Amino acid sequence: MKLKQLYNLASFQAFLDSGKKTGFADSASGIILARNLTAVDPKIFEKKFPELTFVNSGIQVNNAGGYARRIQSLRLIDQGGFTDAGDDVANKGKISLAGEDSHLKVFVKEAFSKWTDDEIEEAALQNINLPQSLLSAHNRIYMRMVDSIGFLGHNGQTGLLNNAGFIATGATAPIATATAQELYDDLSGLIQDQWNAVYNTPEYMANRVVMPTDVYNMIGAKILNSAASSATVLKALQDNYPGVVFSATPRADSVGGTSKTVAFSTNEEAMVMRIPIPLTIGEIVKIGSFDYHVDSKFRIAGLDVLDPQSGRYVTGL
Repeated sequence: MKLKQLYNLASFQAFLDSGKKTGFADSASGIILARNLTAVDPKIFEKKFPELTFVNSGIQVNNAGGYARRIQSLRLIDQGGFTDAGDDVANKGKISLAGEDSHLKVFVKEAFSKWTDDEIEEAALQNINLPQSLLSAHNRIYMRMVDSIGFLGHNGQTGLLNNAGFIATGATAPIATATAQELYDDLSGLIQDQWNAVYNTPEYMANRVVMPTDVYNMIGAKILNSAASSATVLKALQDNYPGVVFSATPRADSVGGTSKTVAFSTNEEAMVMRIPIPLTIGEIVKIGSFDYHVDSKFRIAGLDVLDPQSGRYVTGL
């Protein structure tokens, strides 16, 4: 996910400029990240917000839609074919295009912060820039909400872990009793089944597997075959599927009463995260002799799964 797709960077600069007008001098560095605003490295997010697995998953953000209330995506499918040549026009094959579409409702999210000049001075005694700290809090909560909506959906719309279109298969045994071989077979089988379902189409083949935290920790510790090598289940999976990234999220621990492990493609032909208006920060407004106020907002529709075969579940691990 690129910063310019997650944030209205111009609004952050306007916030800083408005702060200078009211006596709060600061630089852009550190409000979004403790780096320059043009940095794109997702690993920075991992250091600041370890739980943001969805944000770091590689799923692309799409900002199309602006202020529309609903977003429609359309996918075209080739239909028909050629037939043996003949003199009769009626014998010719017909080729046409069929369309599949999906609709997502857009939700508007807003927040604000306010402070007094006394609070500014008190914070300054502790070497704290209060306006910057408050904006950093807006950012952290925004990122957590993006992560939650991406995984679990919002207001009736589903996410990566509760999508009704993904096929689900039950695990051989729960994590507490599963053998190393059973764990390997379940996770390897998940990837193989997903790849088979999309006929190895590169755009739809799973390149990411996200699982519950305890499952990830277990496969990283259990030796697959102690008689042959010291390789863990996780190491064996990484060796056999070098193009697949394995990670964990606590959001997968219980989804609808059961744990879920999902294999999915991050290609934008398979799914995209729709955030029509990224996080936008208002200017600092002086609302009284000693009081200040700032607003923030964003518009989000959620995860748009363009192909239902691009994800698959194993439940009950």
